[in-house]
Amino acid sequence: MDEAIRNACMAYVGRQRVTRDCLAPETAAKHAHVLGVAVPEAVLPPTWHWAHFNHGFPIANQGEDGHERLGLFLPPAPFHRRMWAAGDVTVHRPLRLGVPATRRSTIADVAFKSGKTGALCFVTIAHAISQEDETAIDERQTVVYRDRGLPEKALRAPGEPVPEGYFVHPDMELFFYSALTHNGHRIHWDREFCRDVEGYPGLIVHGPLMATKLSDAMAGEAPVRHFAFRALAPVFDTTPIRLVHETSGASREGRVERSDGVTAMQATLVSA
Repeated sequence: MDEAIRNACMAYVGRQRVTRDCLAPETAAKHAHVLGVAVPEAVLPPTWHWAHFNHGFPIANQGEDGHERLGLFLPPAPFHRRMWAAGDVTVHRPLRLGVPATRRSTIADVAFKSGKTGALCFVTIAHAISQEDETAIDERQTVVYRDRGLPEKALRAPGEPVPEGYFVHPDMELFFYSALTHNGHRIHWDREFCRDVEGYPGLIVHGPLMATKLSDAMAGEAPVRHFAFRALAPVFDTTPIRLVHETSGASREGRVERSDGVTAMQATLVSA
């Protein structure tokens, strides 16, 4: 890695962005409709805040992949692919719907590493969310950047039967989740971009969408103190997956498992 590029990225450590949101119940209702679950009445379930604090940016600040271009808040890592690799959420108190909240985001770390696919850049963002001057959520989000690798194969062709006990994500579910989170990343909605530019066999399922489904399933009716997840393998819109998790205990393990037996995401949850 060129030393000048490394230093330019490292200089972003400490950079902050403050975002305010009214936590409108209407947004939570749309989120529930995407997930196919009941609409929350008073508080947001853990991880549902990911559908808030997304106020967009001018088109002039848009990168070629549909995200906000690098070099504004996130460092100018010299790689083409970016994805949400991991998350760690600590809930001090549930976020209340309709009560204004503030999220303070800080670039906590930038690290360059080597992996099976080549050079990688990991950016850790610390988020602190407060309501009425009290901390509600502390979160650490890890974004990874890497170069494009070899084309990947699909596990299942469109129209083929889905194995019993598994499910897939329809493209319209990905479209509405992208709209809900104001996520313009083309890998979630532009099939030609996925195939011809990124080398993917289909649309990529959002990591946070699967993490929210896994968190909700692991929690059940229990109040959540802590949830952490790590993405391990891609899931496409044609990929059959299932949620495998423990249903009791103060500390629980869970995972998103593809139909080929590969773990796409693993997670831990601690109840309050």
